[in-house]
Amino acid sequence: MTGEAIIGREAEIADLWFKLQTRSVVLNAEQRVGKTSILRKMWERPQADWTPILVYVESARHPIECVEAIYGEANRLKIRSSKAVSLARIKTGYSKLAEAQLGGWKLPQVSSTWKGMLKTLVADLAEHSANPVLIMIDEFPLLVSNIADDHGPHLAMEFLDTMREVRQAYEATGKIRFLFSGSIGLHLVLQYLKAEHGYKGSPTNDMALKVLGGMSPEDTGLMCQRYLDEEGIRRVPPEEVAARMFQSTDGLPLYIQYVCERFQAGGKGAVTPNEIDAVLREMLDSRELEWFRNAAQRIDTYYARLGASGRAFAILAFLSRSGGMVSERSIIDHLKSQLVIEHGNAVLETLELLLDDNYLIRDTSAGERQYRFRYVLMRDWWRVNKA
Repeated sequence: MTGEAIIGREAEIADLWFKLQTRSVVLNAEQRVGKTSILRKMWERPQADWTPILVYVESARHPIECVEAIYGEANRLKIRSSKAVSLARIKTGYSKLAEAQLGGWKLPQVSSTWKGMLKTLVADLAEHSANPVLIMIDEFPLLVSNIADDHGPHLAMEFLDTMREVRQAYEATGKIRFLFSGSIGLHLVLQYLKAEHGYKGSPTNDMALKVLGGMSPEDTGLMCQRYLDEEGIRRVPPEEVAARMFQSTDGLPLYIQYVCERFQAGGKGAVTPNEIDAVLREMLDSRELEWFRNAAQRIDTYYARLGASGRAFAILAFLSRSGGMVSERSIIDHLKSQLVIEHGNAVLETLELLLDDNYLIRDTSAGERQYRFRYVLMRDWWRVNKA
């Protein structure tokens, strides 16, 4: 989805550009919340005087592939200089071997020089670009995790530290900014490296954090207009349909689109608020949609590495059966009645993980820490499928 097809999110994009005026940003969001669409919109319609580079590294397994992706986009955008030409010559020099083997940037001779190439490339962009350059790396945490899995944690830690070094070298100048985006929380990868491999670095602690949630009521209304009104499907009445859509989907664009497309496929001439809830009830049992299952699989994979998967599943199952906020004391007492808890802070540590990973939100206004699912729709899915 590109250009005008990306609906809304203007407030979130404005906030990202505001943060980028002073420092780089980590954008955290689950799959299918719309983070990649936001990056595309920023890439297509940048704020004045910015040159954005957008790269996708979900399938990358080595730092050199990240360097290659940034170089490729910079080259395509005609951000050139003498240093950029030298990088092109390095790639050309291995091209014949690459055709018969692994690809020019992935050969051992090139891969081993990734750190110098990254530093040279970013220095080159800072020196020769007419505008400040924003380097947006989508699925950055997954790249770090892939590097650790394929080449060992030490290379992953070296990559994180080098990215921090490169980023900080240009942060004060305003010539380069980075935006790291990911559906796997970077905190999970960092905690694994710290707990299991003694990582001491803090590669993003000076970056701004932006947590992306559902769309606003106004943007939800825009999606309803695009997918219903413009398809000849009347909302009866429009304001109540938009309000119910926002309330029932938490403003999550994937599910707004899903409901609207179900109405389109059914040949509806008009829809009411109650019909939205009926579609969503059917969806809770559907095997068509991946997002909530991905959320469960993430616990199986990343939380299991930290020994926290059992506690996480128990907390979420418990909270899925509640309609409101639940006190921290109640959660701790419940888990102690169900599981063997290794140490006193284990439940609190798992709650912190779930908060950072956007499964939960916390409220302290009543004088105690209370928790619930961030999204009502996820809570209902969890109750039906996992509790």
